Amino acid sequence: MIFHLGQKVTGAIEQNGKITLTLSGDPKEAVRTIHGDALLVAAGRKARFRELNLEAAGVKTGDNGIIVNQSCQTSRSHIYACGDVTGQMQFTHADEHMAKIAVSSMLTRLPMKTDLAHMPWCTYTDPEMAHVGATEEELRKNRTGYEVYRFPFSRIDRAITDSRTHGWVRIYAAGFDGRIYGADILGAHAGDMISEIALAMRHGITLRQVSDTIHPYPTYALGNRRAADQWYVQKQSGPLVGLLQFFFGYQGKPQDHDPDRII
Repeated sequence: MIFHLGQKVTGAIEQNGKITLTLSGDPKEAVRTIHGDALLVAAGRKARFRELNLEAAGVKTGDNGIIVNQSCQTSRSHIYACGDVTGQMQFTHADEHMAKIAVSSMLTRLPMKTDLAHMPWCTYTDPEMAHVGATEEELRKNRTGYEVYRFPFSRIDRAITDSRTHGWVRIYAAGFDGRIYGADILGAHAGDMISEIALAMRHGITLRQVSDTIHPYPTYALGNRRAADQWYVQKQSGPLVGLLQFFFGYQGKPQDHDPDRII
């Protein structure tokens, strides 16, 4: 698989069942062409709401869709909107979540709110790529202290059995207490695995608690627990090990601290 990043498609020609794309990127680089048998256009979509004449009902709209609050209410509190028409996260599961909040709010009048901060997403390539929470770039930009806890698919027994060993579980969390800020998973069934991390984040479950939770063997989700185990691994070096040796009389030379060590 070859990725051409930072490119703009400037032309597409179909001739005799073959497709030729013209790409342009850096102005200093020559225009390039690529050839293929099929073309998938995934350019996104926009909400169609202009034809509804919502202004006549006093419903405010923006450039991308109908403006709603966290309860999916529009500027007219008795009118609700959810899903793609709001111009927010255009995922089927996001639409379902917003619909649940909108209907529940209308019927029960309880102050239910959407939880877009913990919205997982997945790109269904092969292997899949899934994400939830903050990215590393966002954490660095916000100067949030964090550690990366990783585990490779090449050491997940189920992935080895299925010959699907390409990929990693990467969880971004506080080194002190294991509070999870976000996660990226690249690998087979990443979309299924990311749900556990989203659940943990929503309910304040730490890496320690994920690590202490029994996961069935052999499953791909065990990779999540093994990544969480690395929080304990990083606690095994330094003064803590020295204290354990002192109080319990343990022998042996502690391993040097290595943030890249995976057990």
